[in-house]
Amino acid sequence: MTHLDTIEKAAEKLIALCQKEKQTKIDKAKMLEIHSEILESIENLAECELCGAISEVIVTMTLADVTAKLCKACGVKSLEAGKIQSSKQRTSRKRTRRTPPSKTASAKAKPKDGSSRSKREVAAEAPETPAMLHTRVESETGIKKTDIKRLHKIIQDIAAPMSQEHTLTYVQREAEIAKIKVEADALEKAVTLLSDNRGSQTASTV
Repeated sequence: MTHLDTIEKAAEKLIALCQKEKQTKIDKAKMLEIHSEILESIENLAECELCGAISEVIVTMTLADVTAKLCKACGVKSLEAGKIQSSKQRTSRKRTRRTPPSKTASAKAKPKDGSSRSKREVAAEAPETPAMLHTRVESETGIKKTDIKRLHKIIQDIAAPMSQEHTLTYVQREAEIAKIKVEADALEKAVTLLSDNRGSQTASTV
């Protein structure tokens, strides 16, 4: 009986024990015994170094200074060919290496100013913050930044859209009520700058 036959018969015995309605301590001992028998038979199986097949009949053969453990079929083929192509020889074949693209080549493919240009574009598209706006209005009108913030709040609180003239009139009246002392020319320019910014912010949110 071959090792494969032994494994098959032992497996049948193990299945029969598992299919019993109720297993006992004796059955467990038999299962362990069968398990050991199966392991021993599996360990006695060997792999052919040429084709990789598991076989019980393995022959150690040496031809042309090459030694390998072969199954019956590969042993016959090797004898007929007069040489053995072992697994080591197969794996020693040169493999085509894929050369990864060099960092220099990838760097050349990118424009030199690509990153800086994108940063400039992002900066140009970035909306002006209220702090930046207040600083700009302060430099162009001479109005104190605290008053500019209060004027900006008045304009932002306007619910319905107004023309530039009506907005200026409204802000002048609210500034008088809030006791914001600003020259007429400076106030008009500040209202224009702050209103333009409010319009651009509204358009960007739509």
